[in-house]
Amino acid sequence: MKRRRKIPHLFAKLVVIWCIAFASGASYYALRILSRTGNDAAGLLAVILGFFGGELLFLCLRTVLKERTTRKDAAASGKETNNGSSD
Repeated sequence: MKRRRKIPHLFAKLVVIWCIAFASGASYYALRILSRTGNDAAGLLAVILGFFGGELLFLCLRTVLKERTTRKDAAASGKETNNGSSD
């Protein structure tokens, strides 16, 4: 449990890996449908990739727009960690 707390941005990393893996699997499945039946699965693929692309966009916006604290602000509020950096 303590090891998981030491990994910075673990949730974000897992979401990125999940989105890329699922989008890759969906692309593979769409190509498989195309090769076996000849039907184009572009609509299905666009919806799936749009959904996971949106998830990654929200994650990126959350990271970019996150309020950052300086060391002085963290020290004043008591949020300073062991190594001197602030969250």
